[in-house]
Amino acid sequence: MSVKKWGAALLLTMFLLTGCGENPAETVYQHLEAAVELEVPFEQQQEPLQKAEMRENELFEEIISLGMDEFEEIVVLAEEAISSINSRESMLLQEKESIEDGYQEFLKIEEQFEDIEGEELSNLLEQLKSTMDERYEYYQQLYASYNEAISLDKALFEMLQQEDLTMESLQEQIDKVNEIYGSVIENKERFNESTDRYNQVKREFYKKAELNVQYD
Repeated sequence: MSVKKWGAALLLTMFLLTGCGENPAETVYQHLEAAVELEVPFEQQQEPLQKAEMRENELFEEIISLGMDEFEEIVVLAEEAISSINSRESMLLQEKESIEDGYQEFLKIEEQFEDIEGEELSNLLEQLKSTMDERYEYYQQLYASYNEAISLDKALFEMLQQEDLTMESLQEQIDKVNEIYGSVIENKERFNESTDRYNQVKREFYKKAELNVQYD
């Protein structure tokens, strides 16, 4: 489930956030970038998830190219695919935990709402909250659809291990898989778009707060 990275790599001059007397904007910065760090495991899952999906597609193509006289080989290939799907399921859980941890860290900025001075900066802080909430909700939808896709993938390869499998049943399952992956793609696009909006607001907040942030 390859998605965009949402956290820009940020470097802040060392003296800015060290020592005592941090202002509210600096505290917000710390929480926002701590949230980025907590989502690193989420980012780390993307490449192995994508590779697993590609391998499973290869196994499916190989299986359907075989005849019933090669059923034992079909079973072996299907087992490999199911093992890969189980790995994806574990990676998805790690991904979700990472998103949850990052979101909980992000919510700590609410403690600074009353202390932020200036209407424009306050408005940007509210926008940060609303765009992150939207992003978080889109991730939940993405997770739900991808989790369902994993279940349907597993069911598909389990069906392929049945000697009495009919083409009608197989096609019905393939249609279900294709439909849910269509939802995954739509949810992924919404998640990526909300991530872009959030990052833009974050940059505007840093700029307005006059934080000396440099972007890689």
